[in-house]
Amino acid sequence: MQNKYAILSYQGLSGLYALGLSLWIGTIYLYMQQVGYSYGQINLFLALFWLVTCVAEIPSGFLADKFGALKMTFWSALFRGSGLLLLAIFDKHLVVLILSAILTALGDSLYSGTLTSWIVERTKNSELDQGKLFSHNYMLVSLVSFVGGYLGADQLGNIELRLPLISGAVILYIAGLVSLSLVRFDTAPKPLEPLHFTFEHQIWQKKRPLLETLILFLPLTFITVGPYNQWQLYFQRGPEIKTGLILVGINLAGMLGAFAFNWVAKLPWKTEQLFLAHVVALCFSIWLLIYSSYYLALVFMWLHVALCASTEVLQTKLLHEKITDDLRTTWVSVNNTLEALVTTVALALNGFLADHYGLALAWGVGALLGLVATVGWLWRSKLKDRMI
Repeated sequence: MQNKYAILSYQGLSGLYALGLSLWIGTIYLYMQQVGYSYGQINLFLALFWLVTCVAEIPSGFLADKFGALKMTFWSALFRGSGLLLLAIFDKHLVVLILSAILTALGDSLYSGTLTSWIVERTKNSELDQGKLFSHNYMLVSLVSFVGGYLGADQLGNIELRLPLISGAVILYIAGLVSLSLVRFDTAPKPLEPLHFTFEHQIWQKKRPLLETLILFLPLTFITVGPYNQWQLYFQRGPEIKTGLILVGINLAGMLGAFAFNWVAKLPWKTEQLFLAHVVALCFSIWLLIYSSYYLALVFMWLHVALCASTEVLQTKLLHEKITDDLRTTWVSVNNTLEALVTTVALALNGFLADHYGLALAWGVGALLGLVATVGWLWRSKLKDRMI
């Protein structure tokens, strides 16, 4: 397979898969609310999705190495599309909710990094600038997501809220069939070597700075879990679906926030101080949002998204600064696992508060808990450092 054909296949599959996701991303929770699911049940869906994704992430990498990335892309599209169809075709039922969460999570895990690994293997011995390739592909996926998000929410969603889910599932099935037609170009299966784990004596003391950093990240989940998952429920007003344009703004705000971090990183502050400043700003953006008029609240929502993007870059930087051994990927996996577990707790609390007191109070309380926990943990760490 020539590099040019491989690149076109990679970009075509990436764009098609992104279209299959973007069509329903702005309306799925509105649809779930319409058919009768409560905030708590919607959060159950999200919690199951997070847990299954966490458990399936590492095995999916082994499966891609063993059987081929394009085969896994096919199964990913099949699982995810089927999960969406289950949710769209059947009315409210707890079994349907659980099965849909499991299938979509499996699909998400199987797709994670598979196409990227495939194109890297296909082009690693060429003179191709892979950085440019990924940059161009990111721009393509972003453009497709902007268009798909708008069409799915503002066009299909206003006809019938099931349509974005059904359309997304159909596009994912098409992406799966395209990937299946390309499996003859899949990379050769690699022999899987057994994993070996070692445990050093007094590891908790040796890794104290890293472990404290991992714990420092956890309260952030309580701050972001509400706006990240429920923005469409909060901002949808009236019978006409308007979340498509809001989603375009969210995508642009995320790109702006990631770009703005390059400027923020130049400030003469320590990384932990920058992190605390981001947490404080995130909390205030939520509190200002919930007490503002509709359009002003939208501005604060986009500001919140930009801050989230900048915080994510900062988290990655801080995490890798604290990792001092060769187990870099292992520690990143530990961080992701802890985050997934805390997310399930945060979603449960958020669902309870939202069901009984509304989204605004749930978001506000989550921000307060996250801020208090972050400040408390940093204060404890500084106090302990002075005593040593």
